[in-house]
Amino acid sequence: MRTKQMTAIHSGNVDERTTREGGMGTTFGIRTVMWLAVAAFVAFMLMLAMSTPAASAADESATPSQQGTGSSGVGVTVTDNITDTENLLGDNLGKVSDALSATKKETGVTVRLLYLPKFSEGQDPDQWAANLLKDSNPAPNTVMLAVASEDGNLVVVVSSNSDEWLKRQDTVDSLSQAALNPLTKGDTPDWSGSAIALTDQIKTLHESSSTSRFSNVGIIVFIAALAVLVIAAVVFVVLHRRGKSRADRQLARRERRRSGRRSRATESGADAGSTDKGDSRSDKDSADIQETSSAEDHA
Repeated sequence: MRTKQMTAIHSGNVDERTTREGGMGTTFGIRTVMWLAVAAFVAFMLMLAMSTPAASAADESATPSQQGTGSSGVGVTVTDNITDTENLLGDNLGKVSDALSATKKETGVTVRLLYLPKFSEGQDPDQWAANLLKDSNPAPNTVMLAVASEDGNLVVVVSSNSDEWLKRQDTVDSLSQAALNPLTKGDTPDWSGSAIALTDQIKTLHESSSTSRFSNVGIIVFIAALAVLVIAAVVFVVLHRRGKSRADRQLARRERRRSGRRSRATESGADAGSTDKGDSRSDKDSADIQETSSAEDHA
């Protein structure tokens, strides 16, 4: 076995050059309950809609050999998710295949492994690997680990039709480092350990990405629910004020009617008093006249 310092030349995405309110109160109480119920329902529906995961890729076959094939145009034909021209995986081939299948089921990511003595001469290794993956018409979310054992080169490339979390440069760098460690730590390269470390890192990053997405969804749902509640509160206040204004106007009209009736009653009383005084004066004048007449007759 040739022993050479294994290095990751470049890693990245395929389509990048460097691949990296009495009654009134009751009415408004009912309205409040209704609005709050509507708000809660809307918030629930938002959460349900936003937290529903996308269709899982687990329904697809996870067997590596059932993936698409293609030619790189550089003398290497990809006929399987594992191409090992030097039998570097050896008896661990089944173990590695199981790791690829598990990764596909758990994350939806297809992993391809390519082990060669050398990459194509005269071409940049990262560009060569990027072209090779692109020409193979990869399924969405495909990661390829290409290793040139004699040259000590390692390249990780991600298909351009992958999810954003997988295409990020920091993700690609992390995958590259995970695959590189088992090849450089021991006395001899651990080829199967490298492949399995790559799949384990994909699972870890996928879980972190899912947690981050769920957190973002939770924040969005919280903001949406808060907005709905604020709108419900504003509507309640507006309706409450309108009802209160209507009630105030009704009370004002009633008070004016009562004041009018009191004024008319006072005026009627005053007129009756004046009439009684006039009658009293008339009676007194008649009495005086009778007394005067009696006095004259007696004389």
